[in-house]
Amino acid sequence: MTVAYARAPTVSRVHLRSTIGARIARLPPRQKRILDSVYRRLPIPPAWAYNADGMATIHFSPFLEDPEFSRLYQEVSAEWFVDEVVDVRWRMWLLTRYARAARSLPGNYAEFGVYRGGCSKMLLATAGLEPTRRLHLFDTFAGIPDSSLTDSEREARFAGRLNDTSASYVAELLAPWDPIAQLWPGDVFETFPAADTGALAFVHIDLNAAAPTVHVLEHAYERLVPGAIVVFDDYGFPGYEVQRDLIDAFLRDRPEDVIALPTGQGVLTRLP
Repeated sequence: MTVAYARAPTVSRVHLRSTIGARIARLPPRQKRILDSVYRRLPIPPAWAYNADGMATIHFSPFLEDPEFSRLYQEVSAEWFVDEVVDVRWRMWLLTRYARAARSLPGNYAEFGVYRGGCSKMLLATAGLEPTRRLHLFDTFAGIPDSSLTDSEREARFAGRLNDTSASYVAELLAPWDPIAQLWPGDVFETFPAADTGALAFVHIDLNAAAPTVHVLEHAYERLVPGAIVVFDDYGFPGYEVQRDLIDAFLRDRPEDVIALPTGQGVLTRLP
């Protein structure tokens, strides 16, 4: 998973504005008029509802009012990001809502780029999939392979990232949802499309590297049922422009477009 660490400053709008306003009010009339006109144009940050993962908003953030989602996220993130505190709740909220929205469609689910199974666990815990459906999970479970990286990805040291995982660890993590989760260890160039996933209603692509992302899209696209949803985790993030360009190039002569989200994700809905 791509992680954005940049955070906008967290400042209380009421406290800051009331403090500045009170000081200006005590000034002589002429100085007060001048400073007041400047003060009203200042870009003073509001009291953010959410401020993390490269995104800040004052708008309604529904997961803040969902105790079960919050409990689940805390549980998952403790297992997922072992040595750091990472807040990707908006991304997880959207991912799980899109997964829930696809439940009415025929077909299975698939995730490409599983890492330690955090997203997989969130999906399984919230989507309510029937035992007859499958969540196909594709990953090397040993880090990002060097074989198909671009020069810029090698320079950014993608190779070997996310290697603190294993297929056995993820299988144990997701054991409560047997037999829904099905793991496909190995390089996706070897495991997909060889793996028989059946028709797909929902796909999550979080492979970081551009070439495997487009490889998966090319083959998964033909398996998508009408209305199927594809969520790209890295689509809008800085440093992933090559990946985004390749995705857009694949779709150029097709009827679908990727909708870029402020979380950095991108969403594709398969048209009939």
